[in-house]
Amino acid sequence: MKFVKILLVLLFAFSPLFAADAPKNDGESIAAAILGQYNNLKSFSAKFDRVTTQNATGKKSHDNGTVMFIAPSDIRMDALMGGKMVEQIIVDSEKTSIINFEKKNVMVKKSSNEAAEYLAFLKGLDEVSKKFTIGDSTGTIEKAKKTGMVIKDGSKMLKLTPKTPNQQVKYIFITAINNEIDSVIIIDLMKNMTQFTFSDIKRNPALDKKDFKASIPAGFEVTDF
Repeated sequence: MKFVKILLVLLFAFSPLFAADAPKNDGESIAAAILGQYNNLKSFSAKFDRVTTQNATGKKSHDNGTVMFIAPSDIRMDALMGGKMVEQIIVDSEKTSIINFEKKNVMVKKSSNEAAEYLAFLKGLDEVSKKFTIGDSTGTIEKAKKTGMVIKDGSKMLKLTPKTPNQQVKYIFITAINNEIDSVIIIDLMKNMTQFTFSDIKRNPALDKKDFKASIPAGFEVTDF
């Protein structure tokens, strides 16, 4: 009996140590499995299909393209329609350049924060946790599908809520299959929805820094905003 009492005392004494090593809940465990593999990411590339749905009208627009990333903050996104380049977004640590090839104009914003948050997962779990509250929304997938989200069977889903007010993002949802990110869904303040579905994902590919410099075609109008 004395041995049992001693054992119980030891278990209670060491239980905080074991608790500190264990995830606090299933949501944190899922987030660690999905986002943790992006910690210390050096580069990234993928193909994407993008569907944007206007909340007020239900109108949808679709394009596809490629996205590339070099840590800590350089992003290049090429969007195509019918195989023709329609938009290019270049993000660096200081600004965001949006080149519209149809309208022949370029908009330059002296900030990269909002554009980069669309692809927040590239920063990994540690950095995402600083800016977003992360929750497990796997249990709401069937409800989410009714809003128009395309979510594959067997997916897990994380919900990211900005910790401080954001002019562009209300929520970001990340879906994953076997802990590999499949899509990112952005809900803005007007409840418009943009879903990126990724394929051919490569982590830490060899990329050329020169490809992340905005090349503005002759005759395009440049506007700062």
